[in-house]
Amino acid sequence: MKCADFLSKRNLSVYIGLFSIAIIIMIPAYADPIVKPTSGGTLNVKFDTDPATPDTSSQTMLKISFIDKKTQAVQPHIDYYVTVTQGDQQITGAGSPDQPLHTAEGSISIPIQFPADGTYQVNVGVEGIVFQPIPPETVSFTVNVGSTGTGNNTPSNNTSQSQTGNIAIPSWIKNNAKWWSQGQVGDQDFVKGIQYLIQKGIMQIPTQSNSSATSGAQHIPAWIKTNAGWWASGQISDQDFVKGIQWLVSNGIIMV
Repeated sequence: MKCADFLSKRNLSVYIGLFSIAIIIMIPAYADPIVKPTSGGTLNVKFDTDPATPDTSSQTMLKISFIDKKTQAVQPHIDYYVTVTQGDQQITGAGSPDQPLHTAEGSISIPIQFPADGTYQVNVGVEGIVFQPIPPETVSFTVNVGSTGTGNNTPSNNTSQSQTGNIAIPSWIKNNAKWWSQGQVGDQDFVKGIQYLIQKGIMQIPTQSNSSATSGAQHIPAWIKTNAGWWASGQISDQDFVKGIQWLVSNGIIMV
């Protein structure tokens, strides 16, 4: 009798164990959202995807929330735009720098069908808060689709960097350089954005030892803005663009 009770309890334990494993298998995996500041530091942006591991066989939702840095609550009434790029090619978008969209809730979900496995950048721009315009601020996240990398939603500060030697430039900065060269972003806003990226280690620029920094209020030469436009359109190399940024650092226009 005792033997039968023992076997019964043992079988029950096995069934419970198998049932628990089945439950774990059936529970979908979710990645923790990534929270990053915009280039000017005005807001935080929370980002994740559903599913956490995007692929090309089904639609993915890009989930974006704008966060008040003081209260850590969702910030309502944001003027924004979003672009999804792969390298220099834009895959899709919502709004634009010229025609931003508005979210009263402060959170948005954007459906996308990724066309192929690979690494994509989700670039988020903010141009207004509670019906008040602000200088454009941006933030970028990386999404790995399919068999690329870990296959997981892995936004990071070092987003899809173009590297040559000790030069590392996130590819989404080309959008900022393009807008600046076209006059859609002011000189000081561009400088503040580059300064922030350098100070946070997101953009790595080799400094020159013969720095002659004097003042952060100097005029930016026209040739640097021209270079930025050429670099954004692929007419000059990363090294040539960096020379302009180095000049700004060496002459105290960008303080690092």
